[in-house]
Amino acid sequence: MEGIQHKWVRANGLNIHIAEKGEGPLVLFVHGFPELWYSWRHQILYLADHGYREVALDLRGYGDTTGAPVDDPTKFTIHHLVGDLIGLLDAITNQEEKVFVVGHDWGANIAWHLCMFRPDRVKALVNLSVPFMPWNPKGDTIQILRAVYGEDHYIVRFQEPGDIEAELARIDTKTVIKKFLTFRNPEPFYFPKGKGFKHSPNDATVTLPTWLSEEDVEYFATRLDKNGISGAINYYRAFLLNWELSSPWHGAKVTVPTKFVIGDMDLVYYMPGMKEYIHHGGFQADVPLLKEVVVIKIKMEGIQHKWVRANGLNIHIAEKGEGPLVLFVHGFPELWYSWRHQILYLADHGYRAVAPDLRGYGDTTGAPVDDPTKFTIHHLVGDLIGILDAITEQDEKVFVVGHDWGAIIAWHLCMFRPDRVKALVNMSNPFMPSNLKGDTIQMLRTVYGEDHYIVRFQEPGDIEAELASIDTKTVIKKFLTFRNPEPFYFPKGKGFKHSPNDATVTLPTWLSEEDVEYYATRLDKNGISGPINYYRALLLNWELSSAWLGAKVTVPSKFVIGDLDLVYHMPGMKEYIHNGGFQTDVPLLEEVVVIKGAAHFINQEKHDDINKHIIEFLKKF
Repeated sequence: MEGIQHKWVRANGLNIHIAEKGEGPLVLFVHGFPELWYSWRHQILYLADHGYREVALDLRGYGDTTGAPVDDPTKFTIHHLVGDLIGLLDAITNQEEKVFVVGHDWGANIAWHLCMFRPDRVKALVNLSVPFMPWNPKGDTIQILRAVYGEDHYIVRFQEPGDIEAELARIDTKTVIKKFLTFRNPEPFYFPKGKGFKHSPNDATVTLPTWLSEEDVEYFATRLDKNGISGAINYYRAFLLNWELSSPWHGAKVTVPTKFVIGDMDLVYYMPGMKEYIHHGGFQADVPLLKEVVVIKIKMEGIQHKWVRANGLNIHIAEKGEGPLVLFVHGFPELWYSWRHQILYLADHGYRAVAPDLRGYGDTTGAPVDDPTKFTIHHLVGDLIGILDAITEQDEKVFVVGHDWGAIIAWHLCMFRPDRVKALVNMSNPFMPSNLKGDTIQMLRTVYGEDHYIVRFQEPGDIEAELASIDTKTVIKKFLTFRNPEPFYFPKGKGFKHSPNDATVTLPTWLSEEDVEYYATRLDKNGISGPINYYRALLLNWELSSAWLGAKVTVPSKFVIGDLDLVYHMPGMKEYIHNGGFQTDVPLLEEVVVIKGAAHFINQEKHDDINKHIIEFLKKF
């Protein structure tokens, strides 16, 4: 939250808390239920970096805004709420200054009415999740909801003062926040009397998605504990009064340039008649300056999956975007999916992102997994050349981004064929030149002993048998969540040294159960011998690479590593990276970035940071 300033503004009888950052045209963010200004943290930081002044408030009855009589629902009408925004704008803008407005959920509803009541104050509007709904002569929204959904619908349950408050008070506040924010069923939201959340028992553990951390939940929960939930619930209790007070706007339209965005899993989108209203002319008629409606599908939206015949394989690639090509090369024990965040980000920034499943992985087929000699660095680089031959124009150079084994392959691609690469961003594994001493396995055995994972990987069938005795999802979790900078050990017959095989793994915020499921299904399908063979070919790699003894990587490069990465703490590694050896071997190395608090799987763990580092570098070329 660096650089976000917190202030209080006296307006409309309240002390309104605002979070603010940036300079330029003002963008006012209006949150929904049961949220806070904090819901907009990502947008605030992003827009501040793009020349705007962001202001996000805690609405009446929420967070650090004070002064609202939470025991009186009549003080929470849409007219009070729009009045709060007008009072805020009067205090923080110049006279007659129009502002941009962005709203979500209840914030969208308030923003629609702000634009309808006072279009003179708004330059343009982006609203999320809740479309504009014109004044309905039939009036009693609660009675309509009761007739359609029954007594257990959450809005119906919210009507009796004190009732829902008492039920929620019996549930831990963090659990309440988690169950509201992680609901992603397009069906109606029910809260049966005396039974709690219908979609998830009150005592059921909630697995947080990657976009919501325990720290985020803590922030929301502390404010809710401080204020109680009555203020937020009062917005729903004022529905009938809102209808009574808004009759002068029967037939009125929103005449502000507008964009509307909704998720295809949003419960609002599935309300009776909603899709027809949004897409078949009703919405456009009520909001004549509606420029665009965007329905966002699941996070992999727009990624195309293809197969390329190359180097004797059917290579699966995931692809999105148009522009200069960026080839992403994954590591162990991952897939193209490791780059999901980068693919979407770069596609949105004018690049064509392509990520293959490497030989022996995922949906790529044709590799003889029973023969480690077919997994040398020459085979792996040959696969990439075959892909590029199939998907690029002749003589076209591409950007390459690699991680872990993908970084090793990418270094060698640039050393073997610098004519095919424009620039390189590599993570976690620096370039390591060919070693005269040769036998990497023997060196690792001498330094780390027989239990080191790479030493354990050498005997065909041995590690496969041990891993087969562990649930595949658990295997994935234990590999991907390892964040100890010490060596990784797998003692024979004992499993993962850092975490007993039957120990529950708490997933970090960047890795969801859905992510684990995706990796595990592919690993169940193919087995782990293909990925393990990369390590079994290390000695053969050395024998085959003698022609490149002393060779350098002569491609413009950037290297990123986490300060908790086990590679960074290998003997002599920091000295090599920082004291001139790395620069000597990669003369066009322009930057080394060490990200604090990051472990080995950095492109997933710190995906926002990595996205920015990649873009910053690629834009130079």
